[in-house]
Amino acid sequence: MQKEKEDILSRFIIAGEKHPEEITNQYLRDIILNFLIAGKDTTANTLSWFFYMICKHPSVQEKIVNEIKHETGFKGSGAELGDFAMGLTEKVLDNMQYLHAALVETLRLYPAVPVVIIFDATKQVTSTISHVM
Repeated sequence: MQKEKEDILSRFIIAGEKHPEEITNQYLRDIILNFLIAGKDTTANTLSWFFYMICKHPSVQEKIVNEIKHETGFKGSGAELGDFAMGLTEKVLDNMQYLHAALVETLRLYPAVPVVIIFDATKQVTSTISHVM
């Protein structure tokens, strides 16, 4: 059983196949370019906060380094960078749970895009409690 594509480009391509008159190649190009441009600053901002946080917490940094060494089989400074890069497979990245947790925690503490919750302050709120002491 093949896993369905879940990335944004694949979803747009599938939608374009269903509605070719609405989602043209030019439209796809513009959408992807917009995502790349919009994602550049948020990614840089998130990585800046991530590196700041691991520098402030050396024990976390050490755990991340140990996890990367363990999962990739990286032997240290004598190894080639190309060998290290070849060891970074999707499966290896999926196994790096501590790194993932540190990145997610960074996003929780310093969200790349602020969350704005909109609510109607004029709406009357009623309580189900009939008697308050």
